[in-house]
Amino acid sequence: MFCCLVLETPASPPGALADVARACSPRVELIGDRVAVFDARGLGRVLGPRDDIVLAVRRLAVERGVPIRVAIAPTATAAQILAHAGTKEIKDTGSLFLKCLFSETDSRCLDDTLDIFRRWGLRTCGDIARLPRADVAARLGAWGIALHQAACGEDTGPLVPMQEARRFLERIDLEWPIEGLEPLAFVLARLCDGHALALERADRGAVTVTTRLTLVTRTVHERVLHVPAPMRDARVLRTLIVLDLESHPPAAGIDAVEIELGVVPGRIAQGSLLTRTLPTPETLTTLIARLGALMGESRVGAPSLVDSHDARAVAMTRFAPGDAEPRNEPRHSGTCLRRLRFPLAAVVTTEHGAPIAVTPSARSLPGGAVIDRAGPWRSSGRWWTDDRRQWDRDDWDVELNHGARLRLSRDRATGQWAVAGIFD
Repeated sequence: MFCCLVLETPASPPGALADVARACSPRVELIGDRVAVFDARGLGRVLGPRDDIVLAVRRLAVERGVPIRVAIAPTATAAQILAHAGTKEIKDTGSLFLKCLFSETDSRCLDDTLDIFRRWGLRTCGDIARLPRADVAARLGAWGIALHQAACGEDTGPLVPMQEARRFLERIDLEWPIEGLEPLAFVLARLCDGHALALERADRGAVTVTTRLTLVTRTVHERVLHVPAPMRDARVLRTLIVLDLESHPPAAGIDAVEIELGVVPGRIAQGSLLTRTLPTPETLTTLIARLGALMGESRVGAPSLVDSHDARAVAMTRFAPGDAEPRNEPRHSGTCLRRLRFPLAAVVTTEHGAPIAVTPSARSLPGGAVIDRAGPWRSSGRWWTDDRRQWDRDDWDVELNHGARLRLSRDRATGQWAVAGIFD
């Protein structure tokens, strides 16, 4: 005995239909995104006859907010036909019943085959089932055999249960609370070794690492790490967790440690004989984690564009290198402006408002007389706000007597000069 669930509205949350079916039976097969079939044998001893089983499944779906149509039959094919037709028992439903029959085979020839059946005088599933299968096969081929089997309610294959998504979860309940990262690192190493072995056997790589520490105060200290590339190295995972906990330590002693991984299929890397070998994702991730623990998470990442006319505006996003091979882009020759993240103050001598000599405040920057200049380029913005991000300045490009070229910036409100960049 099999039960079929057909999702009436595709707007339901992903996996909601499978959750309803799994709550009824461990043997569930998903057919597309809107159909689920499960083995209902044994439910009769718990819920009673077929009608009671259907009512119980519908009640469960209503409680979970999943609108479905339910049907139960001796075979999975018959249950699917009944569920699509929206009826509990086989009866004459005209062309609608034939369309439901087609939904269990293939709809590519629906209109043409329906016309053939109408010319033959066939209207119901029973009319098709009474035809000799050999004659149907002679006229419609393998397509006709599939239709005749579906009309007879025959299963062409066994139910193939879907495998439940495996959770990569490791947990240790400690006999005595521990404090400090050094003893915690030994516990994390044991958990990460178990994860590495499980990932290797399943050919998976971790992309998210969730660490949950149950504290003696009955609270849970949880941290989530996003890994740039799938990895399964136990040492790297442990190092990343320890570095993150150094920046965000727990507030009390630890009673239990739990690590859960979000996984994807394993990464396959192929080296090249023609390009330089790049650092591995494990090395890059560890380096970024160490820099984040040393400098702060907000100071480490990748630069991103800001929707602003201010050329100095800059933002930082999480560094996540792609899996694509590096592209051999042509290198353009010419002048390159290297902007200083924080412009350095300078003493600038002017003549008629134009710079003629530069003395930077930093010894590492060149200074001297100006032999050529271009500008000024005036820009301003955010003058309509009260924050400190507003700007109003003039920029100059100058060349000094010993060949150095600088980008100078003058704040029009205060008259102060600064070196904003260096030309290479």
